[in-house]
Amino acid sequence: MASLVRNHTEYAYAKINTFLAVTSRRADGYHELVSHMQALTLCDVLNMSWQSDHAPNWSFTLHCDDASLPCDNTNLVFRAVMAMRAYLNAKNIQVHGCLEIHLQKRIPMAAGLAGGSADAAAALRGFNALLDHPLTMDELCSIGASLGADIPFCLMSETHHSMTARGVGEVLSEAVSLPDHCFIVVACDGEGVSTPWAFRRLDELGKCATNAPAEQAYADLSSAMASGNLSRIAACSYNCFEGVVLPERPAARALMDTMKEGGAVFARMSGSGPSVIGYFDDEDKAAACATELSARGVRAYLAKPLSEKI
Repeated sequence: MASLVRNHTEYAYAKINTFLAVTSRRADGYHELVSHMQALTLCDVLNMSWQSDHAPNWSFTLHCDDASLPCDNTNLVFRAVMAMRAYLNAKNIQVHGCLEIHLQKRIPMAAGLAGGSADAAAALRGFNALLDHPLTMDELCSIGASLGADIPFCLMSETHHSMTARGVGEVLSEAVSLPDHCFIVVACDGEGVSTPWAFRRLDELGKCATNAPAEQAYADLSSAMASGNLSRIAACSYNCFEGVVLPERPAARALMDTMKEGGAVFARMSGSGPSVIGYFDDEDKAAACATELSARGVRAYLAKPLSEKI
Protein backbone atom coordinates (compact mmCIF):
# COMPACT_ATOMS: atom_id res chain seq x y z
CA MET A 1 0.00 0.00 0.00
CA ALA A 2 1.36 3.42 -0.93
CA SER A 3 2.24 5.80 1.86
CA LEU A 4 -0.03 8.78 2.44
CA VAL A 5 1.67 12.18 2.71
CA ARG A 6 -0.13 14.89 4.66
CA ASN A 7 0.99 18.48 5.21
CA HIS A 8 -0.06 20.76 8.02
CA THR A 9 0.87 24.24 9.31
CA GLU A 10 0.71 25.37 12.92
CA TYR A 11 1.35 28.82 14.43
CA ALA A 12 3.18 29.15 17.74
CA TYR A 13 2.07 32.39 19.41
CA ALA A 14 4.30 34.39 21.74
CA LYS A 15 3.09 34.81 25.30
CA ILE A 16 3.47 37.88 27.49
CA ASN A 17 2.75 38.42 31.17
CA THR A 18 0.87 41.61 31.97
CA PHE A 19 1.04 40.53 35.60
CA LEU A 20 3.46 38.07 37.19
CA ALA A 21 3.94 37.48 40.91
CA VAL A 22 5.87 34.55 42.33
CA THR A 23 4.15 33.89 45.65
CA SER A 24 6.21 31.13 47.26
CA ARG A 25 8.82 28.42 46.80
CA ARG A 26 7.56 24.88 47.32
CA ALA A 27 9.38 22.09 49.13
CA ASP A 28 10.10 20.41 45.79
CA GLY A 29 11.94 23.51 44.54
CA TYR A 30 9.20 24.71 42.18
CA HIS A 31 7.55 28.10 42.63
CA GLU A 32 3.89 29.03 43.02
CA LEU A 33 2.74 32.04 41.01
CA VAL A 34 -0.21 34.08 39.87
CA SER A 35 -0.04 35.54 36.39
CA HIS A 36 -2.04 37.07 33.56
CA MET A 37 -0.97 35.39 30.32
CA GLN A 38 -1.76 36.94 26.95
CA ALA A 39 -1.09 35.49 23.49
CA LEU A 40 0.20 37.81 20.75
CA THR A 41 0.05 37.79 16.98
CA LEU A 42 3.87 37.51 16.96
CA CYS A 43 4.48 33.86 16.17
CA ASP A 44 6.77 31.12 14.94
CA VAL A 45 5.55 28.87 12.12
CA LEU A 46 5.77 25.08 12.01
CA ASN A 47 5.37 23.47 8.59
CA MET A 48 4.78 19.77 9.20
CA SER A 49 4.80 16.79 6.84
CA TRP A 50 3.63 13.32 7.84
CA GLN A 51 4.18 10.25 5.67
CA SER A 52 2.19 7.36 7.06
CA ASP A 53 3.65 3.90 6.67
CA HIS A 54 2.20 0.57 7.71
CA ALA A 55 5.67 -0.92 8.09
CA PRO A 56 7.02 -0.96 11.68
CA ASN A 57 9.35 2.02 11.38
CA TRP A 58 9.49 5.57 12.67
CA SER A 59 11.56 8.63 11.88
CA PHE A 60 11.42 12.26 12.92
CA THR A 61 13.45 15.14 11.51
CA LEU A 62 13.42 18.72 12.79
CA HIS A 63 14.81 21.64 10.78
CA CYS A 64 15.03 25.32 11.79
CA ASP A 65 15.82 28.46 9.82
CA ASP A 66 17.82 29.75 12.81
CA ALA A 67 21.13 27.87 12.80
CA SER A 68 21.78 28.78 16.44
CA LEU A 69 18.85 26.66 17.62
CA PRO A 70 19.72 22.97 18.15
CA CYS A 71 17.38 20.52 16.44
CA ASP A 72 18.26 17.51 18.60
CA ASN A 73 16.67 16.12 21.75
CA THR A 74 17.49 19.32 23.65
CA ASN A 75 14.86 21.14 21.58
CA LEU A 76 11.39 21.28 23.15
CA VAL A 77 9.74 20.52 19.81
CA PHE A 78 11.76 17.32 19.52
CA ARG A 79 10.99 16.35 23.11
CA ALA A 80 7.27 17.10 22.70
CA VAL A 81 6.93 14.89 19.64
CA MET A 82 8.77 12.03 21.29
CA ALA A 83 6.73 12.38 24.49
CA MET A 84 3.49 12.31 22.51
CA ARG A 85 4.54 9.20 20.59
CA ALA A 86 5.50 7.48 23.86
CA TYR A 87 2.11 8.41 25.34
CA LEU A 88 0.31 6.99 22.29
CA ASN A 89 2.32 3.79 22.42
CA ALA A 90 1.43 3.41 26.11
CA LYS A 91 -2.23 3.58 25.02
CA ASN A 92 -1.53 0.83 22.45
CA ILE A 93 -1.84 3.33 19.60
CA GLN A 94 1.15 2.45 17.46
CA VAL A 95 2.60 5.33 15.46
CA HIS A 96 4.64 4.41 12.40
CA GLY A 97 5.75 6.76 9.67
CA CYS A 98 7.98 9.71 8.87
CA LEU A 99 7.43 13.11 10.48
CA GLU A 100 9.30 16.20 9.28
CA ILE A 101 8.99 19.65 10.85
CA HIS A 102 10.41 22.90 9.49
CA LEU A 103 10.44 25.57 12.20
CA GLN A 104 10.51 29.24 11.20
CA LYS A 105 11.71 31.24 14.22
CA ARG A 106 10.41 34.77 14.78
CA ILE A 107 9.99 34.88 18.56
CA PRO A 108 13.26 35.91 20.26
CA MET A 109 14.85 33.10 22.27
CA ALA A 110 15.62 33.23 26.02
CA ALA A 111 13.54 36.41 26.19
CA GLY A 112 10.64 35.57 28.53
CA LEU A 113 8.19 35.14 25.63
CA ALA A 114 7.67 31.35 25.93
CA GLY A 115 8.92 30.80 22.37
CA GLY A 116 10.16 27.27 23.05
CA SER A 117 6.97 26.38 24.89
CA ALA A 118 4.85 27.82 22.07
CA ASP A 119 6.78 25.76 19.51
CA ALA A 120 6.35 22.58 21.56
CA ALA A 121 2.63 23.27 21.93
CA ALA A 122 2.24 23.84 18.19
CA ALA A 123 4.08 20.58 17.51
CA LEU A 124 1.71 18.69 19.82
CA ARG A 125 -1.37 20.26 18.23
CA GLY A 126 -0.07 19.68 14.72
CA PHE A 127 1.03 16.07 15.23
CA ASN A 128 -2.32 15.30 16.84
CA ALA A 129 -4.09 16.82 13.81
CA LEU A 130 -1.95 14.82 11.37
CA LEU A 131 -2.94 11.64 13.24
CA ASP A 132 -6.66 12.58 13.10
CA HIS A 133 -6.88 13.76 16.71
CA PRO A 134 -6.41 10.61 18.78
CA LEU A 135 -5.77 12.72 21.92
CA THR A 136 -7.97 15.23 23.72
CA MET A 137 -6.79 18.70 24.65
CA ASP A 138 -6.59 17.58 28.28
CA GLU A 139 -4.24 14.77 27.27
CA LEU A 140 -2.10 17.13 25.20
CA CYS A 141 -1.93 19.53 28.16
CA SER A 142 -0.86 16.68 30.44
CA ILE A 143 1.97 15.79 28.06
CA GLY A 144 2.91 19.45 27.70
CA ALA A 145 2.92 20.14 31.44
CA SER A 146 5.49 17.35 31.92
CA LEU A 147 7.85 19.36 29.68
CA GLY A 148 7.19 22.95 30.71
CA ALA A 149 4.69 24.93 32.79
CA ASP A 150 3.85 27.38 29.95
CA ILE A 151 3.00 24.67 27.41
CA PRO A 152 -0.64 24.10 28.51
CA PHE A 153 -1.43 27.80 28.02
CA CYS A 154 0.36 27.80 24.67
CA LEU A 155 -1.65 24.75 23.60
CA MET A 156 -4.93 26.54 24.27
CA SER A 157 -3.89 30.02 23.17
CA GLU A 158 -5.56 29.75 19.75
CA THR A 159 -8.98 29.66 21.42
CA HIS A 160 -8.19 31.03 24.90
CA HIS A 161 -6.13 34.10 24.10
CA SER A 162 -5.77 35.24 27.70
CA MET A 163 -5.78 33.19 30.90
CA THR A 164 -5.00 33.38 34.58
CA ALA A 165 -2.24 30.99 35.63
CA ARG A 166 -1.71 29.68 39.15
CA GLY A 167 0.17 26.78 40.69
CA VAL A 168 3.46 26.52 38.81
CA GLY A 169 1.65 27.91 35.77
CA GLU A 170 -0.40 24.84 34.90
CA VAL A 171 -3.64 25.75 36.75
CA LEU A 172 -5.45 27.85 34.15
CA SER A 173 -8.73 29.75 34.17
CA GLU A 174 -10.43 32.27 31.91
CA ALA A 175 -9.22 35.88 32.01
CA VAL A 176 -10.11 39.13 30.26
CA SER A 177 -7.84 39.92 27.32
CA LEU A 178 -6.05 43.15 26.63
CA PRO A 179 -8.31 45.59 24.77
CA ASP A 180 -8.45 45.47 20.98
CA HIS A 181 -7.18 49.06 20.75
CA CYS A 182 -3.90 47.98 22.37
CA PHE A 183 -0.84 47.87 20.11
CA ILE A 184 2.22 45.99 21.29
CA VAL A 185 5.91 46.53 20.64
CA VAL A 186 8.07 43.56 21.60
CA ALA A 187 11.78 44.33 21.86
CA CYS A 188 14.79 42.39 23.07
CA ASP A 189 18.33 43.72 23.25
CA GLY A 190 21.45 42.10 24.62
CA GLU A 191 22.04 38.84 26.42
CA GLY A 192 19.16 36.51 27.24
CA VAL A 193 18.13 35.49 30.74
CA SER A 194 18.15 31.97 32.17
CA THR A 195 14.79 31.33 33.85
CA PRO A 196 16.32 29.06 36.55
CA TRP A 197 18.82 31.85 37.35
CA ALA A 198 16.02 34.39 37.66
CA PHE A 199 14.09 32.18 40.10
CA ARG A 200 17.23 31.56 42.16
CA ARG A 201 17.82 35.31 42.41
CA LEU A 202 14.23 35.81 43.58
CA ASP A 203 14.89 33.30 46.35
CA GLU A 204 18.28 34.75 47.27
CA LEU A 205 16.90 38.28 47.53
CA GLY A 206 13.70 37.23 49.31
CA LYS A 207 11.50 38.80 46.64
CA CYS A 208 8.74 36.17 46.58
CA ALA A 209 5.47 37.83 47.56
CA THR A 210 2.98 36.41 50.02
CA ASN A 211 -0.27 34.99 48.65
CA ALA A 212 -2.80 37.50 49.99
CA PRO A 213 -1.23 40.72 48.61
CA ALA A 214 -0.51 39.06 45.27
CA GLU A 215 -4.11 37.88 44.91
CA GLN A 216 -5.47 41.33 45.80
CA ALA A 217 -3.10 42.96 43.32
CA TYR A 218 -4.21 40.50 40.67
CA ALA A 219 -7.87 41.21 41.41
CA ASP A 220 -7.12 44.90 40.82
CA LEU A 221 -5.45 44.01 37.50
CA SER A 222 -8.49 41.94 36.47
CA SER A 223 -10.80 44.87 37.21
CA ALA A 224 -8.58 47.17 35.17
CA MET A 225 -8.57 44.68 32.28
CA ALA A 226 -12.36 44.59 32.31
CA SER A 227 -12.44 48.38 32.00
CA GLY A 228 -10.33 48.27 28.82
CA ASN A 229 -8.47 51.38 30.02
CA LEU A 230 -4.73 51.06 29.37
CA SER A 231 -3.87 53.70 31.98
CA ARG A 232 -5.70 51.69 34.64
CA ILE A 233 -4.02 48.50 33.42
CA ALA A 234 -0.65 50.25 33.62
CA ALA A 235 -1.23 51.14 37.26
CA CYS A 236 -1.96 47.48 38.12
CA SER A 237 0.56 45.73 35.86
CA TYR A 238 3.44 44.03 37.68
CA ASN A 239 6.39 41.71 37.11
CA CYS A 240 8.36 40.54 40.14
CA PHE A 241 11.35 39.60 37.97
CA GLU A 242 12.07 43.23 37.08
CA GLY A 243 13.63 43.73 40.50
CA VAL A 244 16.24 41.04 39.87
CA VAL A 245 16.76 41.24 36.10
CA LEU A 246 16.82 44.97 35.33
CA PRO A 247 19.89 45.65 37.54
CA GLU A 248 21.72 42.97 35.51
CA ARG A 249 20.35 43.97 32.09
CA PRO A 250 20.58 47.78 31.70
CA ALA A 251 19.65 47.38 28.03
CA ALA A 252 16.17 46.31 29.12
CA ARG A 253 15.77 49.42 31.26
CA ALA A 254 16.89 51.55 28.31
CA LEU A 255 14.25 49.89 26.11
CA MET A 256 11.57 50.78 28.65
CA ASP A 257 12.67 54.42 28.59
CA THR A 258 12.71 54.52 24.78
CA MET A 259 9.21 53.07 24.56
CA LYS A 260 7.78 55.55 27.07
CA GLU A 261 9.46 58.42 25.23
CA GLY A 262 7.92 57.04 22.02
CA GLY A 263 4.39 57.23 23.41
CA ALA A 264 3.85 53.92 25.18
CA VAL A 265 1.20 54.10 27.89
CA PHE A 266 3.51 51.80 29.85
CA ALA A 267 6.33 49.30 29.36
CA ARG A 268 6.84 46.07 31.25
CA MET A 269 9.23 43.16 31.13
CA SER A 270 7.64 39.83 30.14
CA GLY A 271 8.29 36.60 32.01
CA SER A 272 11.81 36.40 33.38
CA GLY A 273 12.93 38.79 30.62
CA PRO A 274 14.87 40.47 29.27
CA SER A 275 12.29 41.24 26.56
CA VAL A 276 10.38 44.48 27.08
CA ILE A 277 6.77 44.96 26.06
CA GLY A 278 5.51 48.42 25.15
CA TYR A 279 1.74 48.91 25.45
CA PHE A 280 0.47 51.63 23.10
CA ASP A 281 -3.00 53.02 22.41
CA ASP A 282 -1.87 54.54 19.10
CA GLU A 283 -0.85 52.25 16.23
CA ASP A 284 1.24 54.90 14.44
CA LYS A 285 3.29 55.60 17.56
CA ALA A 286 3.79 51.88 18.14
CA ALA A 287 4.93 51.35 14.55
CA ALA A 288 7.31 54.33 14.75
CA CYS A 289 8.82 53.00 17.97
CA ALA A 290 9.35 49.55 16.48
CA THR A 291 10.96 51.10 13.39
CA GLU A 292 13.26 53.30 15.48
CA LEU A 293 14.40 50.36 17.62
CA SER A 294 15.01 48.18 14.57
CA ALA A 295 17.10 50.97 13.03
CA ARG A 296 19.28 50.85 16.16
CA GLY A 297 19.86 47.12 15.63
CA VAL A 298 17.41 46.03 18.33
CA ARG A 299 15.13 43.08 17.64
CA ALA A 300 11.74 44.79 17.66
CA TYR A 301 8.33 43.59 16.50
CA LEU A 302 4.94 45.22 16.17
CA ALA A 303 2.11 42.95 17.32
CA LYS A 304 -1.45 42.88 18.64
CA PRO A 305 -3.09 40.84 21.37
CA LEU A 306 -4.38 37.68 19.70
CA SER A 307 -8.17 37.83 19.27
CA GLU A 308 -10.98 36.61 17.06
CA LYS A 309 -10.84 40.00 15.28
CA ILE A 310 -7.28 39.47 14.02
